[in-house]
Amino acid sequence: MDSTAQFVSDLNVARFLEKLRLEDDPAIRASLQRLLLEEEDKFGRGADRIGNVQRHIAEGSRQIALQKALIARLRINGQDVRRAENTLRNLIEIQRIFERYRQVVLDAIDRNR
Repeated sequence: MDSTAQFVSDLNVARFLEKLRLEDDPAIRASLQRLLLEEEDKFGRGADRIGNVQRHIAEGSRQIALQKALIARLRINGQDVRRAENTLRNLIEIQRIFERYRQVVLDAIDRNR
């Protein structure tokens, strides 16, 4: 795999993830999810991809925990939590995407053995 192509792909994934975290429109979210998975698939579904997917899952878990803490602080302070809860729902959805994708990659690895 070409390192420049991998670098560009990583930037694209980061951009799609950032947009997914904030986007509320279902049609746009569906398009972003499709683009995200297409970008992840560019370099195959081999064992080398598992590490990348695992990093996304670990980072997603961290972001979900931070977002939950933020919501708790906002509630304690009597502030509106709607936007923060929308972001949390988006983060959880992204996490599920990567967890499902991880299983797809693991299944592909098993088939190739």
